[in-house]
Amino acid sequence: MAESKGNAKKMVKLKSNDDKEFEVEEAAVIQSEMIKNMIEDGCATSVIPLPNIDSKTLIKVIEYLNKHISNEEDEEEEEDEKKDMGKAAETGEEDDLKEFDEQFVNMGWEELFDVIMAANYLNIHELMELCCQSAADRLKNKSVRAVREMLKITNDLTEEEEQEIINDAPWAFEGPEIDDTVN
Repeated sequence: MAESKGNAKKMVKLKSNDDKEFEVEEAAVIQSEMIKNMIEDGCATSVIPLPNIDSKTLIKVIEYLNKHISNEEDEEEEEDEKKDMGKAAETGEEDDLKEFDEQFVNMGWEELFDVIMAANYLNIHELMELCCQSAADRLKNKSVRAVREMLKITNDLTEEEEQEIINDAPWAFEGPEIDDTVN
């Protein structure tokens, strides 16, 4: 861990699988259960290698963590402000986070799945839920063919087998084909 000069915030260095290093506030990265455990166990003395995450994906994850940072001192100050300002402060911050989350998941399939894999590896529950919900929303009500294409699943059924399934469960093959939600 590194501590920045002139600022009491503890910093942690993360290293992506393409050897790029990122210095991030400890308060942000402890949202990752994996990194939090490493820090608590004293295993994060210098740079934390992340062999399963490339720099492009790590940048997205850090962006999410920084926006969702939780700091006890800030929470105490916010509680005092909320008492003074009422519910308006709480609602505004929640709306900002909700808007950020909506914009955050507005990415292509490949990038979304990379972020899902990174969130799973780092054990970041909220990020995992957000990205998986976005993927589920994009797949919702799509036809079997569309889902196969979106998830790059090869059809290993013969035409006869597929036709038999279509006859048995025609509802499974209904629904829109690929649309702009794939991007």
